[in-house]
Amino acid sequence: MAVTRYCSLLMAGVVIFGGVGAVAQTQASLTAEKNRLARMEQSLENRMVEIEDIENELLSYEYKLERAKESLGKARTHFEESRRELQQAESDHQQKGDSDTERQLSKAKHGFAMAERGVDSRNRRVEFIQSNYDELRTRLSAEQKAVTQSKNRISGQEEKVEQMVNAMLAKAEAAQRTAAAARSVTPVSKPELPAPTVAAAAPQEAAPEAAAPAREVDPDLLDYVKRERARLDKLLADKSDEGKHTFRSLELKPSRSDAVEFEFLGHNQYRLVAPVEAGRQTYKVNTWKFRRTIPADDDGERYVFIFDGRRLSRPRLVMYPEYVLSQLD
Repeated sequence: MAVTRYCSLLMAGVVIFGGVGAVAQTQASLTAEKNRLARMEQSLENRMVEIEDIENELLSYEYKLERAKESLGKARTHFEESRRELQQAESDHQQKGDSDTERQLSKAKHGFAMAERGVDSRNRRVEFIQSNYDELRTRLSAEQKAVTQSKNRISGQEEKVEQMVNAMLAKAEAAQRTAAAARSVTPVSKPELPAPTVAAAAPQEAAPEAAAPAREVDPDLLDYVKRERARLDKLLADKSDEGKHTFRSLELKPSRSDAVEFEFLGHNQYRLVAPVEAGRQTYKVNTWKFRRTIPADDDGERYVFIFDGRRLSRPRLVMYPEYVLSQLD
């Protein structure tokens, strides 16, 4: 693993005489690439969470579509029965032509018209559900392709980090060999140097620290937050059936921190904001476990956590840095 070999590099780098600045610069470059890798992994995890949402919606629409088709089949059966009843009523009225057959014919015509409208309305419902279902399938296919592309980018970035580690290790090992060879040579006596003057010994004033650069928000992360915010806003805008609390208590338990309680928003949506630690993390919500990657430069940042409990067989945990909210339009 690149991380393990990086630790070896740090031990090698500290023994290089006169190369501290170069090593620090190279280490900074490696840290930046490792953080870029963590961002890619975080973006992939976010896409997987979105895929979970689409798949949950597909399961719901599959059930709706099945029920709608069953209803349409029954309506068509009733339509055929009404058609036969109308034909029989017309035949009876032509043969007898009395008030009873006229009343039966009027009733049959009304029943046939209602059955026809029933088929039409149920057919439109099937078409509507089928259209939404097909749209979700298209979205799922697009997200799956994006996941494949993300995995390829991650593989390329992992290879880049590995190559940087190998190059840094090679340089450190070469420097160690050079230093060892220099120590094996008979030392030459050094001329005495004059004692430093007071002016030379005076400490130099520290240069003022440069202002921290403005935080850049990853475009994929920003798009993800926008989509999740839009999803949540649309869901909570429906006041017809906000639902009751599914849980008496719902808490988020990070790997190495105390549990934090969620706030109920409605529609089985729960929210909290808490600081995070960098690295691979496991978040436990009741009995469910969610594994996430936190980039190094997000260490200590406050994250927004949204628990989507509409489908308890496949709950979702949405999370993103709170600072991204300031970038939203």
